[in-house]
Amino acid sequence: MAAVGTLFVYGTLRRGFAHPMAKTLEELGRYLGRGTFQGRLYDRGPYPVAVLSSDPSHRVYGDVYALEAEERVLELMDEYEGVGEPLETGVTFERKQTAVRLADGSRKTAWIYLHSGYTDHFVPIAGGDYLAFKNR
Repeated sequence: MAAVGTLFVYGTLRRGFAHPMAKTLEELGRYLGRGTFQGRLYDRGPYPVAVLSSDPSHRVYGDVYALEAEERVLELMDEYEGVGEPLETGVTFERKQTAVRLADGSRKTAWIYLHSGYTDHFVPIAGGDYLAFKNR
């Protein structure tokens, strides 16, 4: 039996968004609950980007999924996120494993798609929760 991986999503793939890829993730993954990681979240118009932060007060909120078919799901997500390709919004995503904390207090290591470039001209999302930001 293959190892089960974990994926953390913080943007349009979260529960509460009607994105087709979010539906695919719901079908291919098992929802573990809400979680956070130590990072900063920025608004890029049609979607957010996140980066890791050394400041413990910086948190990014999202949803955590267990991936039974990890390789298959990550291959789909890599293509969807355009990993390694500079996007028209000035974003380049890379997939990294990062420590996340689930709402129940447990910790996991999860794959997260992070922006790998500069953020100087990006607009921070106060509170680190894209779903709350879009619902305002």
